[in-house]
Formats: sequence, structure tokens, C-alpha cells
Amino acid sequence: MKKTTLFTSLALILFFGFACHVSAFEEFNGIYWVSPDGNDMNPGTAAQPFATLQKAMDAPPQEGVKGKAIGLKKGVYFLTEPVRVKTSVWLLGERGTSPDEPSVTLSGGRQVTGFKEIEKGLVAAEIPEVKDGKWDFRDLYVNGERAIRARSPNTGYFRIEKSGEDRRTNFIYNEGDLKNWKDLANVELVFLHDWSITRCPIKEINETERRLTVPIRIGCDLDFFKIDGWEPHPRYFVENSIEFLDAPGEWFLDTKDGKLLYRLKEGESADTLDVIAPVATQLLVFEGTEQEKINAYIGNIRFAHSAYFPKLENTVWETQAAAFMSPGGSSGSQFHPSPAAVHFEFVSGVTVRNCVFENLGENGLWFAKGSTKCAVYDSQFRDIGANGIMIGPHGQAHTAEECFVLNTLVEKPGQTLFGAIGIWIGFARNTEIRGNIIRHVPYGGISLGWQWNPAPTTARENSIRYNLIYDCMQVLSDSGGIYTLGYQPDSVIEGNIIYGIPRAAGNAESNGMFLDEGTKGFTIRNNVVYDTAQSSLRFHRADTNIVKDNVLSNHEGVPMIRYNSTPEENLERSNNRDLKPDSPEFLESVKKLRSTDAMNPNFFPLP
Repeated sequence: MKKTTLFTSLALILFFGFACHVSAFEEFNGIYWVSPDGNDMNPGTAAQPFATLQKAMDAPPQEGVKGKAIGLKKGVYFLTEPVRVKTSVWLLGERGTSPDEPSVTLSGGRQVTGFKEIEKGLVAAEIPEVKDGKWDFRDLYVNGERAIRARSPNTGYFRIEKSGEDRRTNFIYNEGDLKNWKDLANVELVFLHDWSITRCPIKEINETERRLTVPIRIGCDLDFFKIDGWEPHPRYFVENSIEFLDAPGEWFLDTKDGKLLYRLKEGESADTLDVIAPVATQLLVFEGTEQEKINAYIGNIRFAHSAYFPKLENTVWETQAAAFMSPGGSSGSQFHPSPAAVHFEFVSGVTVRNCVFENLGENGLWFAKGSTKCAVYDSQFRDIGANGIMIGPHGQAHTAEECFVLNTLVEKPGQTLFGAIGIWIGFARNTEIRGNIIRHVPYGGISLGWQWNPAPTTARENSIRYNLIYDCMQVLSDSGGIYTLGYQPDSVIEGNIIYGIPRAAGNAESNGMFLDEGTKGFTIRNNVVYDTAQSSLRFHRADTNIVKDNVLSNHEGVPMIRYNSTPEENLERSNNRDLKPDSPEFLESVKKLRSTDAMNPNFFPLP
């Protein structure tokens, strides 16, 4: 076959879909091949593939091809550091037997073996690198599922009795909740604010006074992040002590002796465990420049086992949407949004299709600054430590433009940073979030905007359409299935079905939609919101918006729309109906939306 251009390569690859046998490509010279059984001394052909993706990225450009075309053969590729991409690339994995589950995995983890049962139900494996101080980790995946870092209480939370006098560094705990554990230096406090959390070490536990004290403080600089800033008896729990290792599915890493301990679940044994611990904080990093953006097509790949990013002083003061502050800087703290397992900067024309992102330490995928004309579709994001998908920067420079998330499942984000979002959009223009399913989220489902007033910004003409969003706000408060901020002219929230929003556990409400400070320029129409313990829609310090033709089903005595410091005349309202979920009119409204071509038919539960 003749050498060809990158775009012709794409057409051929998509035509065959990698469903054919590898032999169909053996004579195709436009692709570098990689295989777990390969060798980096090979030429990178189908018959003699490379062993590592980085080798293929570093190999000289193929003759007549602009960028790189790389095929990954079936198997697991374990990465110890991210693969950095500085050129346009087509990156596809061979298709497996199931079109929804790629047979190629890029893993940032490492398998842990050699487990032995040291007492009934408790197994241990020795890890020399941990004992030598060369490896540490805070996530663990057993038989494909996130294991529980040993914690107390095993489920639920403690509540403080009262805050210390400075309302920052200490609090009084209730009798019997805590004690001065022998390995207190390992223990981490996880403190829940209204819409975010603090994770930090513990300095001291005084059993006589029943007082817990932290080294720096609880909460970031903002005044309302004080210990009792929202409520007098906020929730917390503690994790990472060997004394907490008392429930099936829990684990503890003994860094002193270099041992990993795990409590077996029913049906498990030392011989049947498939255990992976993270090593690499990122998997793929695309690094274009403002002057020369790069593009990519990524398909049929599973991304897994990225590590949690180390935090300064082991402290994270989460502010909102998994963005956080850590100690340092002249003001006492600095803003640190973590990058993602698959991270893009200054890219254009990127497509991510039929990929799975799961078992990740922090953010899943981020189209960050300078991303234009990028899309994720037909993909799945499951069990993510922080945000599932992110679009746009946190500042107005290099706003993301024309990015899309289509027909994609996002479930269980925020497994470590509870204030995370299923799909987060910062400063973006012409972004469309359509036909997706977002579910089982500790905080908000979709968040759009990053400015807390109605001043004009680069954000505009964004849309959230025909998504199914449910079981959000399962841990924190003050958001909803959809959350907005700022002035975004000509933006639309349309045709979404939202349900399963419980009563807020904290001080502020949780709602079907929360249209927060500065929200302006939106048309909110033809949505169905039901099974929310509090109002379907809530506006807080919002500006002018249009709200029409929505079905907002509320419990008796609960208003359809709640206004917090928002003049009702700011909203142009028409034909919004409060219908009972068992009424014919309500069922017909849901049926009509579900039959819309844009609504994803997969994973679709009945209302």
C-alpha cells in the first residue's frame, strides 16, 4: 500500500474500525504498532511492534504522514510516567469482542502480588519499594473496584460537638468517637463543609479534653470555610490507621514495614486477588502551543489507575468543583487545580470516542486552556477521584471553544474530592453537553461557569441539552443536577431529565438546578425535574433569564422555584407546570423527552 496522508490514514482506520484481524494492516506503512509483547528495538510494524507507546511517540515521522498514526494491540500497558504528546496523532486500540469495553488499557498502576493470609480474613503483601520510601499510594483497586482506605466510622460520619475558640484549628469531638491512636501521624481528617471538603493531617488528639487539633487549619482562606461556618455540628471522618482496618474491602498501607494489608470480602481469597496500586499521576498529556495547536483522534482505549496528586503539607482545602487551595504563598494559600489523567492544552480538532475512563485518582479528562473544536462521545467515565470531564480554564485567557460531550456516561466521580462535578465547564464558548447520563455523584452533575457576578466574560452560547441526570448531591449541599454561574449570553438548558436529589445534608439547599451568582443570559426550557426534596429550581443573586415550558414536580408545600436574593422580576416565566409524577400529563412529558433522538437510550431507567 502506498504511503498516505494522516487524513487518509484516518479514513482507512475508521472504515475498518480495527474490527478486522491485525493481518489486514500488516502492509499498511502509515501506522506505528505497539504491543505488550513487542520490543522497542523493533521497527514498529504490525509484525514487529514496539513495546511502549512513548517509543512510538518518539519515533521519526512516517514518510508522507503529517503527525503520527499509532495502533495499540490488545493488552495492558503499564505506565510509570505520562506519555507526552507534542504532535498530532491518531491513537487507536484494537477492538475487542465488546464494542463498549476496549481491549486496550493504558494503566498508571502496578500489580501487587504475593498476598498471604496472616489471620482469618486479613491478607498482606510485602512491597520493598514502599519500605524504602520510593513508593506510596492512597488508592487501591481490587478485582476492578476501588477498595476502601481504612476509615472510621466504616460508613456515615461523625459530627463535632463544638468548634474550638478560633474556629479553625481544633474542635471538640463526641465521647467515644476518637482516640489518640498509636499511628496518629498517618491518620487523615476528612472534614465536610457545605459544598467541599478539607483533607489534612491531625496534629494532636487530647483524650482528656476530647479535642482534635490540626497542624495548620481546616478550610481555605474564605471566612465561611471556618469549622462552624455553615452549621454548628458539621460532619467528618478519619482514615488511614491500621486500627481502622476492621471491615471487608478495607485496606491499609504500612509504609514503615512496607506491607499492604487488605480485609477480604466474601468470596475472595489471597489467591484470587487482582490488585493494582497507582504509580503515574497522569497517563496522556497533549502539549500543543498557542502558535501551533495539535490535533488527535483517540479511540477504543481504557484509561485507568492514575494516582492522586501529592499535596503540599498533605493538605487540601477544596473550594469548589475539586479546585483546591494548599499551603504556600504570601497570602497563606495558593490555588491548585489538578490536571487530569488525560490532559489537553492548546489543541484543536481532538476527538475521543469509545473510550473508558475508570479507577482514576483525580480528574478524568480535561480540555484545558486553548482547546477548540474538541469532542468526547460514546464513552464512559466511572469511579473517578475528582471531576469526570472538564472543559475550559479557570481564567478567561485561552477560553475553550466549540467543545462537545455527547452520548457519554459519567458515574461516581468525586470519590476522593467529594466536591467534584460529573462534567465541569469553566470559561467556554459554544460548548454543548448533549445526550449524556450523569449519575451517582456526591455533589453536582453538570457545572457551567466560573464567575460569581453578571459582568461580561468570554463565556457565551453554551448549551446543556437532553441529558439524564440523577442521584446527585448524595454527600454535599448547595448545588444540583445542573449548576450555573455568571453571564453567558445566548446559553440554553433544554430537554434535560433530572431526579433523585435528596434533602441537603448541610446548611444550604440542594436542587434539581441551582442557578447561582451572576447567572444571566440563559433560556431554561422544556426540562423535567422531579423527586427533589427541595425546590426544582433555585436562583441565588441571579440576573435576567428565561424560564419556560418546564415540568417541575415538587413535594406538597415546596415551591417550584426558590429565590435567594434574586428579584422575581428578573425571570421571564411562562408555562411552567408542577405535575405529580404519577399523573398522565407528567408521564407524557417524560415519554416525549425520552423519545427525542438526542436523548441517549442507553442505561435509561424508568422514572
